[in-house]
Amino acid sequence: MKQKISKAIALVIVILYFAFFVYLLQNITDFALILLLAMFLAIPFMVVTHEAGHLIFGLLTGYKFISFRIFSLMLLRENGKFKIRKHKVPGTAGQCLMAPPQKKNGRYPYVLYNLGGILVCAVLSFIPMVISVFFLEYESVAMPLFVFGFVSFAMNLMNAIPTNGKSMMNDATNLRMANRSGAGKDALWNQLEYMHLHSKNIRTADMPKTLFFHPEEKDLNNTLVHWQVLANIERLEDMGDYEKAQAETSYILEKAPFLPQIYRDLFELEAIYISAVLGNDDERIHASFQSFDKRPLVKNTINFARVHWAYLSLCKKDEAAANSARKTYEAKIKKEPYLASADFERRQMAQIDALAER
Repeated sequence: MKQKISKAIALVIVILYFAFFVYLLQNITDFALILLLAMFLAIPFMVVTHEAGHLIFGLLTGYKFISFRIFSLMLLRENGKFKIRKHKVPGTAGQCLMAPPQKKNGRYPYVLYNLGGILVCAVLSFIPMVISVFFLEYESVAMPLFVFGFVSFAMNLMNAIPTNGKSMMNDATNLRMANRSGAGKDALWNQLEYMHLHSKNIRTADMPKTLFFHPEEKDLNNTLVHWQVLANIERLEDMGDYEKAQAETSYILEKAPFLPQIYRDLFELEAIYISAVLGNDDERIHASFQSFDKRPLVKNTINFARVHWAYLSLCKKDEAAANSARKTYEAKIKKEPYLASADFERRQMAQIDALAER
C-alpha cells in the first residue's frame, strides 16, 4: 500500500510539473525565455544544493569527505590532496561520497547523512519562492524566482519519496532499505567504507574481510545488499578466484526476487566476463552479450568496455575487433578517478592477455 501511495505522489508531481510548464509556454510571452532559463538553471541548483546537504549533515555526524560530483565533474580527495576528475555514474546527476564514522556497538549514524540532501535543497529551493511574493507587482521578476524555486523543490522532492528499489533508487529508498534489516545497514556502511579505502588506493583484495559478507536469501530483496554482492564479486575477481565469483554471480541472478536494471546489467556483464575467463564458451554467452545492444545504461561504463574486449578476445577470437575494443578499454582506465579502480582493471587486462596468448 505504501509503495502504491509513493508512486501516486510521484505521478502527481510529474503531471503538475508538466502542466505548469505547458501553462507558462501558452500564457507567458513577454519573458518566456527568462522563465525557460530559470527552469534550466534550477536543475544544477538542485543537484548542487542536494549534494551539499549530504556533505553538511555528513560532517555534522562524523563523516569525512571522499568526493563531490556534479554531473561528470568530480572533486576528489586523494592522498590528502584535492584533485578534479571527470567521471560519470549511470542513473545519477551528482554524488557526495563520505567515509563513515566507526561503528559503536554495531551502530552508526546514517539517517541525517541520507536525508541531508533532501532537507537542505528543500529549504534553499523554498527561499526564492518566498522572495517572489515580495515582487508580485513586478511579474517579470516574481515569476522567474517562483519557477526557479518550484522546479528545484519539485525535483528534489522526488528523492524524498521512497520506492521499493525495483525501478528507481534514491535517498529515501536507501534509508528505507537500511531500516529494513541489519544486512541493509551493514551493506550501506560497507559501501561507504569501501569507497573510503578505494580513495586511499587500497585494492579490493586487500580490504578487511569484514567488509564482505555473503547475504542470506531473505535479504536479496534489498538494493543495498545488491551492491554488497557486486563488491563480493569484484573482490573475488581481484583475488583471481573466478570460480567463486561465478557462484556468487549465479546466486544473485537466480535468487534475488528483483534487481534494478542497472544492477541486473552489471551482474550479467560480470557473468559473461567470468565465463569468458573460465573458457565456458557457449551460445548463452553470445546471446547474453548481444542483448546489451538494447541496454543503454551500461554501454559507456568501464565494466562494459572490459567485458566487450574479453568477449571479443576470448570468445569470438576476433583479433581486429578485439584490438579496437582494447583501445577503448585502455582509454577508460586512464579516466578512472580512483587509482585502485584503475589498478584492478589493469590486473584484469593482464589476465585476459595471458589467456589470449594460450
